[in-house]
Amino acid sequence: MALDLEEQEQIANLKSFWNRFGKYIIGVATVALFTYAAFSGWNWYQRSQAAEAAKLYETLLGTLTKNERDKTYLAADDLQKKFAGTTYAAMGSLVAAKIAADANDGAKAQTYLKWAANKASDDAYRALAQLRLVGLLIDQGTDATMSEADQILKGKAVKGFEPLWIERRGDWFLAQKKTADARTQYLEAWKLLEKDKSFPEDSKRLLKVKIDAVGGM
Repeated sequence: MALDLEEQEQIANLKSFWNRFGKYIIGVATVALFTYAAFSGWNWYQRSQAAEAAKLYETLLGTLTKNERDKTYLAADDLQKKFAGTTYAAMGSLVAAKIAADANDGAKAQTYLKWAANKASDDAYRALAQLRLVGLLIDQGTDATMSEADQILKGKAVKGFEPLWIERRGDWFLAQKKTADARTQYLEAWKLLEKDKSFPEDSKRLLKVKIDAVGGM
């Protein structure tokens, strides 16, 4: 069917527009498709990584019931190497550190805690690792470990963990028999715990024991 003059003019304009801008339109569409494909692929990769990490973490937990420390460490190491970006890597490191500490292997416990303190993908696990590492360093009580604990505590606390951070500073002072300074820190931590109802009661009870030990409220 013959086209009228208006339709012919519209087609001519469309051809002219496409000749001028067609390659750019194709380029933009191609980039959009690649971006979508990359995003979808990345989401799939993350889900796949998390699933594999979860399986390995289950294996790690299985070694605990059999008291197979070497296999626990091996699973924790694999989580760090293969799935560092998942929360399971930090969880595995914290478990391995606890096993090492219970076996009086302070050096190995420190290694796992330092990894989690520096590389945990989740702030909460990073904070827990830092706090446990400081506690371990204080317990060792050498000039070197006390200095290292001091440096960590001079850093900024992870948001939401400030009361426990301040409490650890009190522990640091108490280990050096600076009772007055320890009490000041404990009381400051207590005020923050009183305001934040998200902390478990066990945290307050433990802190109260410490406060009582250095002179009370």
